Amino acid sequence: MSWGGGPHAPSVFLAGIGKGRFLRGGRAATLERHDGAVWCEVGRFGSVREADRALDEAVANGGAPDTFRVVEIHAASNRVLAIAGAVVLGVAIAIVLYVILG
Repeated sequence: MSWGGGPHAPSVFLAGIGKGRFLRGGRAATLERHDGAVWCEVGRFGSVREADRALDEAVANGGAPDTFRVVEIHAASNRVLAIAGAVVLGVAIAIVLYVILG
């Protein structure tokens, strides 16, 4: 959660998005800290909820809220769903063409 709206910091209202996910990968989220020039990875977590807890702990331990962000990693599961969707769509088209063309 970012209170100060630092550089590329996520909104307070977006902090809980993505907590329920289908086909989670090995790493679902990372906690990053802005060091003045770039975002550096602080930790990797199995869910956004765990990363949010780590963010809360970091802020409670004295870290500035606008220097941290939680980044969701979901590229692998999106790829799997896209491939599965394309295969299902291809099979459905093949069945419809087979029925229509006899």
